[in-house]
Amino acid sequence: MWFARCGLRRMGDAAMIRGMAETIGKPSARRTGMNERVTRTSNTERRTPNAEVIDKGGKRRTIVRAAVRVLVCAAAAACALPATGPAWRAAVLPSLSPFTALLAVAAGAGGVFLLGAAAVGAACVFFPRFFCRWVCPAGTCQDAVAGWVPRRVWVGRVPRIGAWLVFIGAGAALAGYPIFGWLDPLVIFYAAFGLVGTRPGSLDWLAAAGLPLLLVTALVAPGLWCGKLCPLGATQDLLRRLVRRKARVGTDGGAGAGLSSRRVFLGLGLGAGYRLALPPGREARAGVVRPPASGKPARFTRLCVRCGNCVRACPGGIIRFGGTGAGWAGILAPEVSFEGDYCPVSCTVCGQVCPTGAIPRFTRENKSKTPMGCAKVDMQTCLLGEGRECGSCVGACPHAALDLKWDPVEMASSVVVDAKACTGCGYCEYVCPSVPKAIRVRAV
Repeated sequence: MWFARCGLRRMGDAAMIRGMAETIGKPSARRTGMNERVTRTSNTERRTPNAEVIDKGGKRRTIVRAAVRVLVCAAAAACALPATGPAWRAAVLPSLSPFTALLAVAAGAGGVFLLGAAAVGAACVFFPRFFCRWVCPAGTCQDAVAGWVPRRVWVGRVPRIGAWLVFIGAGAALAGYPIFGWLDPLVIFYAAFGLVGTRPGSLDWLAAAGLPLLLVTALVAPGLWCGKLCPLGATQDLLRRLVRRKARVGTDGGAGAGLSSRRVFLGLGLGAGYRLALPPGREARAGVVRPPASGKPARFTRLCVRCGNCVRACPGGIIRFGGTGAGWAGILAPEVSFEGDYCPVSCTVCGQVCPTGAIPRFTRENKSKTPMGCAKVDMQTCLLGEGRECGSCVGACPHAALDLKWDPVEMASSVVVDAKACTGCGYCEYVCPSVPKAIRVRAV
């Protein structure tokens, strides 16, 4: 009983003490709150001039950045539009993408075009998403269209898919075929201008649909593309994290580093697996002629990002977006058609505008070292085979690769092709008067 009473008394004393402390503490809390408010007010009053300076500096920086972005977007559109001027201007902005450069290097290409991407990558190490904040024309268009749309809460819960696209694309590139290169926002922006000054077909509309899709995405879910899906933005984040990861490893005990490492190996493995499912033998089929100096079809399809620069820049309009004639690996990869013109010996434009090296730079002298194809004659549709006079293809060939051969038995002439001299320029096909064409250039 004594212990019970003592316990009850002590419990009562403790409760009484707590109540007294609360009662006494309330005015003290009020006084403390008042003191804190006075202190904050005085501190705010003291910091007001500096805060105004900071606000003015922030507004000035925002205005400058907006002006720079608008000017860059206008310059990019002017370079993408087919117009007179140096052809290389169309390749300047796409070649600045670190994502495109990563895929090109992983696929085995290289050249001067990588220097711009290296400079951008170095800037992104010190300034987060420098390219997105100051340069990217696709991002500028999205902000202009959907800058007033409120952010969606669910967008923040979407995983960062862009990093997976980078790793999987790099893995496939190391195995021989870089995928997702056409998801680069600069490629999407430039491809949208393929409808200007041409008679677009279904594939041209498909290639140009990327930018409108981005704008619709920005309206529906602002920040989804730039923050979660864009592989170019993810490449900038990965470059910065690669150089400045020491603080992260120290704070999270290495868990973030382990997750990143698993993502790298898994992504590279998925990309390599995709490539193994698409062996090189399936990539090239007869009948598909690629742009000049592009080399083997397998090399071209793995380096081409489908930006459409060569399609827009070709003065004769013979380069167009391709379909599935070379398999699904070559979808939208540019093809050559000689229905409306041919490829002159002196033309080197497509090599100047390619941002990835899929069409390497070439000169008039070395252009013919890598033939686009070889002419094939169908005497069943040739006018000479019908006993009529012709020879348009023989007279037009600039390489003297065609000749007339007299057959004393049939008492008729036929066209013969010197495969070693033929470069596949398509002049013979262009001037052939037969319907359908009796001579066509086929891929070699």
